Amino acid sequence: MTSDKQAWQRLVKDHVKKSDKPLIVILGPTASGKTGFSIELAKVVGNAEVINADSRQLFRGMDIGTAKITEEEMQGIPHHLIDVFDPRERATSAWFKEAAEEKIDQLLSEDKIPLLVGGSMLYIAGVTDGLSFDDEVRHELRSPEAECKYDLLVLGLGKERSETVVKINNRTEGLFVAGWIEEVQKLIDAGYTKDDPGMKACGYREIIDYLESASDLAELKESIAAKTRQYARRQMTWWKNDARIHWIA
Repeated sequence: MTSDKQAWQRLVKDHVKKSDKPLIVILGPTASGKTGFSIELAKVVGNAEVINADSRQLFRGMDIGTAKITEEEMQGIPHHLIDVFDPRERATSAWFKEAAEEKIDQLLSEDKIPLLVGGSMLYIAGVTDGLSFDDEVRHELRSPEAECKYDLLVLGLGKERSETVVKINNRTEGLFVAGWIEEVQKLIDAGYTKDDPGMKACGYREIIDYLESASDLAELKESIAAKTRQYARRQMTWWKNDARIHWIA
């Protein structure tokens, strides 16, 4: 695991220099710091743009609960595949693979470096492992010949579970302070329900139930934090045996 900042910066610069079709992937569990790290890395590269690989951030109007990056936080770095769908629409892994690769190809043709950033495992694997998807049965179709179209450098954050747990708990509380309940109420007032595809993102359905039943707020927060911690475990289980990942301390 790389803990030296200069070491990972050299790794990134060397990869960009030697690659014909460089693609840098930044992955990690929820609340591991991918957003801030991606901005820092983009500045190191100099001509990089970010492609979102978080399925929840595809949906418009769902900003607080998904910890969606703000215009100010972008610091002038262009971001793509954010606010693409209405919460009533369904996003699929097949759609994402096509859209992401189209954007990656466009950026490479413009001599820019694409940064694929997020934690949605299948979305990332569709690009990094060359998977194809059957939307009818909703599973990935693996082929022995499948491979990534690009020269990959994969950087991972949040390998230490104890740190991730603390960050998840703190961020969950921070989302409520930032107005998550009010955001969900606004979506309800606009006619969205917990059955809409976008609203199935962790926390949104739970807050709707809370608003309908006037249950305990502390229990709501712990329930959402617990489900987020469970998701983080699933993310790390998915990636734990991937030898391509350079874990950044």
